[in-house]
Amino acid sequence: MFAKKLFSQQKSTAVNGLLRQPQRYYQTFTKNYMTGFDRMLTDKLSFLKVNGHWFAIFGLLNALAYGASLFMPKDWYTYHFGYRAYPTSMFKFFKSQVGSDTFANVVWTSPAIILLSGYMHKKVGPLAMSKLFFMSLFSSFIFISAFNPQTGMNYRPLAKVLPKWDAYAQDGSYTMGADQMAQALCYFALMYHRYWYLAFGFIAFDVLYYGPSTLGGPIAGAVGALMFI
Repeated sequence: MFAKKLFSQQKSTAVNGLLRQPQRYYQTFTKNYMTGFDRMLTDKLSFLKVNGHWFAIFGLLNALAYGASLFMPKDWYTYHFGYRAYPTSMFKFFKSQVGSDTFANVVWTSPAIILLSGYMHKKVGPLAMSKLFFMSLFSSFIFISAFNPQTGMNYRPLAKVLPKWDAYAQDGSYTMGADQMAQALCYFALMYHRYWYLAFGFIAFDVLYYGPSTLGGPIAGAVGALMFI
């Protein structure tokens, strides 16, 4: 009798336990969801007070570096801002991207970077623009280093027949200019708005003019745009 009563109580407790399970909450990936890395990066950006305007700062540096070329001797300027791949240095590459000694080059790269940066910043926010900036810089470094002037592999068929608007050396001994960073922003904007055929057409033209070393910018822009599609 006692065993039967005990068994009945245990059964009742088990049934109540099944019926009264605690409510479970599942993680949902909403529009405002951020990973741990995103939260960390947002915290660092708020500390730096940059708010994702890396491209705009880069565009201003590009304009200032061109101004410096008007006062510095050409051989000094190309020594500091020309990228020859040896010795390999990320800082040397960064300076070469900022530098420009050709007005026809800086007159489009600097305004394009500054204006498009402000426009896309409103579209995608500071976090995405920060990621795009560093991805574009690293991707450009990879391709320009791989097809650096010493390799002789940066074949540029259209550069021989079209007017010069880059800041590369005439003899191909160094690269210079913010062309790849400007391309990254331009293609990011085009693909973000789904102008695919226009973007791929311009990419083909840029490769024929600048050579395969310029692919870092378009690839970074395409990868950045795919994050939002």
